[in-house]
Amino acid sequence: LADELLIKCRAAADGRDAMAELANAVSLCEMSRDHGGELGWVSPEDYHLDDKFPEELRKAALMKKPGDLYLETSRLGTHIVHVDDVFQTLTPTLRRRAPKIHNPDVGYAQPRTPLGELLGTDQDLTYSMETMGCQMNAADSERMAGTLEEMGLVRHPDDADKKDFPNVVVINTCSIRDHAEQKVYSYLGPHALRKRKGEPVSIVVAGCVAQQEGEQLLRRVPEIDAVIGPQYANRLGEVLLQVADGDQVVATDATLISEDVARPRRQSEVCGWVNVIYGCNERCTYCVVPTTRGVEQSRPLRSILTEVEDLVAQGYREVTLLGQNIDAWGRDMVPKRRFHELLEAAAKVPGIGRVRFLTSHPRYMSERVVSTVAAHPDVLAPCFHIPVQSGDDKVLREMQRGYTFDSFLKIAKRIHRLLPEAAITADAIVGFPGETEEEFERTLELMEEVKFEVMNTAAYSPRPNTPAALREDQLDEETKQRRLAKINELASRHALERSQGYIGRTEAVLVEGANPRREGQVFGRTGSNRLVFFDGDADELQGRFVNVHVDEAKAYHLIGTRVGTEEW
Repeated sequence: LADELLIKCRAAADGRDAMAELANAVSLCEMSRDHGGELGWVSPEDYHLDDKFPEELRKAALMKKPGDLYLETSRLGTHIVHVDDVFQTLTPTLRRRAPKIHNPDVGYAQPRTPLGELLGTDQDLTYSMETMGCQMNAADSERMAGTLEEMGLVRHPDDADKKDFPNVVVINTCSIRDHAEQKVYSYLGPHALRKRKGEPVSIVVAGCVAQQEGEQLLRRVPEIDAVIGPQYANRLGEVLLQVADGDQVVATDATLISEDVARPRRQSEVCGWVNVIYGCNERCTYCVVPTTRGVEQSRPLRSILTEVEDLVAQGYREVTLLGQNIDAWGRDMVPKRRFHELLEAAAKVPGIGRVRFLTSHPRYMSERVVSTVAAHPDVLAPCFHIPVQSGDDKVLREMQRGYTFDSFLKIAKRIHRLLPEAAITADAIVGFPGETEEEFERTLELMEEVKFEVMNTAAYSPRPNTPAALREDQLDEETKQRRLAKINELASRHALERSQGYIGRTEAVLVEGANPRREGQVFGRTGSNRLVFFDGDADELQGRFVNVHVDEAKAYHLIGTRVGTEEW
């Protein structure tokens, strides 16, 4: 019976909801039966639960991931278990600070003003958040900002007096591009100087450079208070409490990412980011992401849908589901899930206006994903971001990408067969070690075949702890820059061709706000993510979908005229 009920729960769109119904119907546990099977937080030391959820089962649950649904047996009988969340105690590396800090400007040691003293006063504390890099970092920054505001801090105004500085400075870093570390050290300089002068400031370095450099950051800039990897973004509050006790904190060890308890401080009032999977299990030879963001960890379906529903309740019209390799969502779960199932569920959230997703990996891009988007054209945005990186099979093998010129082309044709007006965007790297002119030309040939809506490009730069950085056949900068200029020229030409295809069409545009460069004009995006400018009142239209006739096309934006008065 338990086996059959487990199969039923696993087959449901949301196993947690199915399990709640099951508990109400057949559970023998009087404590949890009337609460949908909910036991709350448990630990091996919760001995009062031994006659309901024995110690060996509690220990086993700690080895699972959020979202796992499985069957266990004990002396009490058979248990169907769903893990809602796993919370691991924060155990960072701590350094006890000296009570004073040398001030070279005045020539003597000066007392610190620790964060702990400030948190215990009525003083209004402010923070600043500098975000570098990708959308994942933007989402992490929103969560860290939400944590800080729950602690009572307010965002430091951009137009504040130049003599007025934030009390907490958070730098959320990116290590994808060359000179990333130098950029971080440059940004830290003025704030480190403030601390050396005895000003009350706490400095936090977060993100991928923090994960990559770890304690080395403290050796280079001893004024830093905390170094936290991406997996600790939602634990910033705990970290700062340890800083308040006078410690320097380094939190970069591997850990399961718990569900957020803080409400993110969203940067937009219309569009919101929702993380669905953290980390990456791929081993592309040029990429530092697996070592900085860790292994893949999918968020439970119910947690994702709850966040989407909460955004809708707050008035958000669009959400973007985020993942470094979003098509891998669910493959680390027990039982395994598929990304198209998540898309299907998100499309059915009541009141949602539009759902986007990124980033897709060509190796895992399935026809089920494309057909699911095609089945919900009014909600799921027909826009696919699929980094190609190169068009040459030999280079792709050396990058360990797992696909070929022909297989990528099949993906593009499949998308345009089911969704003729869908947008395909991509990333490409030029100047990978050993890349010949002929191999570079193959990337241009693939671009001619697909004609990407947008192509993000970069010249290869060696990243720490990656196999490609150790190769001896690195290309010279002149060759890389020449190829970069050539691919950019082709990418711009294709972008303009794609834009011109919109002329004369009427598109549903979600208005995001006023055009800061032209009074009386608003901007928004089509389902294919094309930026559109047209005349309108931002106060009236922000967060509304309107029909816009496209009159003019530029390479990366459209200009149009509103059609009719319908809005939704």
